Amino acid sequence: MAYYWYKRPASSAPKAVTGGIKAQNKRGAFGMTWWGKEWITTLENFDIGARITRGKSYARQGQVTDLVITSKKGVSAKVQGSRVRPYKVTITLTPYSKEQKELLAQKLTSKPIYIAQLLSGEMPENLARLFKTAGLSLFPGKYNDLTTTCSCPDYSNPCKHLAAVFYLMAEAFDQDPFLLFTLRGIDKEEFLKKIGYKRQAAGGDAPPAIPEPLPSDHGAFWGYTPAPDPPFIHTSPAVHASIAKRLGSIPYWRSSKNFITTMETTYARESLFAEKVIDLQTAEQEQMVPKNAD
Repeated sequence: MAYYWYKRPASSAPKAVTGGIKAQNKRGAFGMTWWGKEWITTLENFDIGARITRGKSYARQGQVTDLVITSKKGVSAKVQGSRVRPYKVTITLTPYSKEQKELLAQKLTSKPIYIAQLLSGEMPENLARLFKTAGLSLFPGKYNDLTTTCSCPDYSNPCKHLAAVFYLMAEAFDQDPFLLFTLRGIDKEEFLKKIGYKRQAAGGDAPPAIPEPLPSDHGAFWGYTPAPDPPFIHTSPAVHASIAKRLGSIPYWRSSKNFITTMETTYARESLFAEKVIDLQTAEQEQMVPKNAD
């Protein structure tokens, strides 16, 4: 009688991750801005079938544990799969040549408004036309423009680990469109210096303070007259976390809770605490007034 050994196949479910990078998008299409949407639309329109969509659940579950975008190395990421160690992912996009960078610098120098918008987190659609007139492409023209690697055993490209990184990149681009330039090999600080943009140092150009003239009366100079303490006047803000709401969620937010909701709750709690401190100090000052009067 023959005996056959049966080995149960290993589970393909990814291992749970604590503190991974969770996508802010919970359902539907990725990308909040036109350039974030264009990034995903471009990739999904390539002849790679539906393989890229397999990374959505990984991106939303927080399976990506690390993601860095630099001008020299492109994208370096780690994605936790079913194995013990996270898989290593790299993504690079064909960088601009030296001549192309020079041409782009010339084009943007003539349009300072575009530079201002980029630095404030916006990318005008007219910028896409400027790229076209310069013969440049901001987004990949074909999938082969991307060089991608993943240490997983999956033979398909892109695998779900790469796809998860693609989707998180869209959210990063939403927050900082200049990262699209970074992916093309453009260092932000070097490029700004090339086009003549200078960051204003904090207080560097502030006019010198004019010294206050001394009083002619020496008695007034040496005398001391205590000024009354200003009253504590405070009002609760009508909208909590207004700055956070205006700037939007930060890229690679590592929590299962919504960033804006978390910040709103934190601001409301701290505002209430500040009101209690002010009320307590006001009450203490009011109690000290009769004692000083006696």
